[in-house]
Amino acid sequence: MSSFSAQVLAASASRDRVSDGVKALALGLVILGHGLAWTITPEGSAVNSLDAAPSLFPLTWLLQILPLFFLVAGERMVVLARNPTSDGLQRRIARLVTPTIPLLLVTLLAAAVIPMFANDAVSSGAGVIPVQLLWFLGIYLAAIALSPLLARLRAPWHFVLLLLAIGAIDLLRVHVWEPAGWANLLLAWMFFVALGMHLPRLRCTPRPLLAAGLVAAIAGAVGLVIVGPYSAALISTDALPGISNLAPPTMVLVLAGIAQVMLLLLAWPGLERLLARDRVWVPVAVFSSRAMGMYLLHMLLLALFVGVVIAAGLRPSALSASWWVLHAVVLAIVAGLAWVLTPVLMQSGRRSAALVQRVTPGEIAVRLRGGSVALWLAASALAALCLLLISESGMGKAFEFRWVLGLPYLPVVAVAILMVVAAIASKESRNPVPATE
Repeated sequence: MSSFSAQVLAASASRDRVSDGVKALALGLVILGHGLAWTITPEGSAVNSLDAAPSLFPLTWLLQILPLFFLVAGERMVVLARNPTSDGLQRRIARLVTPTIPLLLVTLLAAAVIPMFANDAVSSGAGVIPVQLLWFLGIYLAAIALSPLLARLRAPWHFVLLLLAIGAIDLLRVHVWEPAGWANLLLAWMFFVALGMHLPRLRCTPRPLLAAGLVAAIAGAVGLVIVGPYSAALISTDALPGISNLAPPTMVLVLAGIAQVMLLLLAWPGLERLLARDRVWVPVAVFSSRAMGMYLLHMLLLALFVGVVIAAGLRPSALSASWWVLHAVVLAIVAGLAWVLTPVLMQSGRRSAALVQRVTPGEIAVRLRGGSVALWLAASALAALCLLLISESGMGKAFEFRWVLGLPYLPVVAVAILMVVAAIASKESRNPVPATE
């Protein structure tokens, strides 16, 4: 065994290999999906690949497995949820918020500079594309903020009520008031987080019952697509009729996610045996260690290289051999750069947090660091709200106030709040090192 493999095995000795593998796979499939999700039209503009080739929609049912990410996140969150501490909350918040700071600052700069020489379409995209996936971390932080409440959902009828609420919100969205659907952004993902808190118990479910649940969930999701107002894709697209199943989530996505949970539980023993082999586990663990950073970076890098493709005049027809080759090359470059730049992103985030620490009034910082659990649950909720607003509205016109889904939003203020939260929650703030050491 190489020294590198030994180091990886030692560092990951306490990790649940299947859970980590699922999280890595979910993030990896997001990157893969976005790597395939663009096509250049003959006119030279970039469109969603589903717009150019709607027949690709079945792929969205294979690549969209974020329900499983939130499921295993719930399993990891259960200890903190049942016995929350300020220190534990600060560690979680810092780990999630700190890496976003460099990305936000770069996007702010791009949104300010690019409009000076680019057209309106490119200018608007500069402030949106790099940060549009931050909703994911926003939901994660919201789950942390709500974790003590989610931990109380234990009985089956609790989850049935959640499903009924999700279905009711869908009905309101379709028949009464479309913005009401955004309530499911929380309800749908919190369903899987709460379910994940019972993952050890769920793994004891009899296999025939899991198989029946798998079939029923798939049948329900497909049935809703056939008879209901839902799109056949599990991502947002205008290429297919029906309402988006992702932005915001719908009962179709939730049922598809339940089917994924059943399939995962059925496969769990086999996955444990597979990942028990160190040769298999080591590359999974290595990728998992950088997966979140790659997730944060890949849209920015992808936007840059799609721009290069457009400038080079490359316009292969959707799904042609040259289209697949071009996408494979671009995806390989983007993934490689994201891998290399992830440590830079993390280090830059820590340095940004350290800089904010130095300019934060000492008395205020000390009081906040020693704040109650309720204070840090609120801080997690505030950071979640900032990331969700940034994801929805972008960073363009950073000093222009606007309302987003009925909430006030000013980009520079949202970034400033996140920087302060990251700085105070960071390890250096919680465990200051004397200057003489």
